[in-house]
Amino acid sequence: MKTLFVVSGGDAPGINAVMGYYAALATRYGHEVAGARDGFAGLVAGRIVPLTGDVIGPWVSQPGSYLPSSRVPVLKDAEGQQAMADVLAQHDIDNVILFGGDGTLRYIPPIVAQLGIPCIGLPTTIDNDVPGTELTLGFDSACNFAYHAIDGALATGRALPGRIFMVETLGGFSGMIALDVAFGAGAHAVLVPEYAYDDAWLGARLLEAAQRDGYALLVLSEGVAASRTLFDDILRWTNIRVRDIRLGHAQRGGIPTHRDRSLAAQMARLSFEALNADVLRGTVVVRGGATLLHEGALDGPERLPDVSRYNFVNGFDPDYEPARN
Repeated sequence: MKTLFVVSGGDAPGINAVMGYYAALATRYGHEVAGARDGFAGLVAGRIVPLTGDVIGPWVSQPGSYLPSSRVPVLKDAEGQQAMADVLAQHDIDNVILFGGDGTLRYIPPIVAQLGIPCIGLPTTIDNDVPGTELTLGFDSACNFAYHAIDGALATGRALPGRIFMVETLGGFSGMIALDVAFGAGAHAVLVPEYAYDDAWLGARLLEAAQRDGYALLVLSEGVAASRTLFDDILRWTNIRVRDIRLGHAQRGGIPTHRDRSLAAQMARLSFEALNADVLRGTVVVRGGATLLHEGALDGPERLPDVSRYNFVNGFDPDYEPARN
């Protein structure tokens, strides 16, 4: 059996771990592994390289992706799809493991499956916004990266009171990272693209927190419409110094955490078992805390931030009652 890895879309911590664990399994059982450089654009162009445990093994603990990715839509027409089929045949590829986010896993597996090539999709995006799974590979690492920045900022906040810290996470138009980080860091407020907020409320909340605690922490997702104007707005609303911390794409490059490495190992094992069992199409997902293979099309409602957590962070939860001794 010869498996091809294809990375499509953004990189995420843990991708290299999956490749390394899978290559080790394949080598142990006498199978082959190859990789497409530059995603599907590279696949169509025939940029296929052999992968072994010796090659990919040293990369297991590294963020990013050993195989460069691409977002070029080369499979949008029949010509590109046929070119892919020809390359797969030329290189004796038996099946494909596809790393990607919501768009990749929604549109590409049906095309590959129509060619009769088994394809297993792996949700690999720090955004954690893929329908049908509770967790995507890279999300935990991205959250941990944010904590390092927040902890460092709040060390100054406690030592030199009188500041508002505004920490912007990645996430595109999904607020999953921002909300989980805000919840875990004890932020005074969080802004995500999915939920509206009131300027007057935000200014009053940050001012109250700064006066009470000596500092205020606001976490927001990059997809919030006002992210580029909030610095000046908050200063005007509160007359308190604002420190603007934008994690940017460095957040995608965090070292894979234990949780992501463990998830990567499970993804590798389940993919290997599925392809050996001749599963034509499937996705490795997390449901009810368990990692499992979902056969067929990936389904599920749109992934939205947990409104109960959002309300709790922002002080809106009417049902919350503190524990009493």
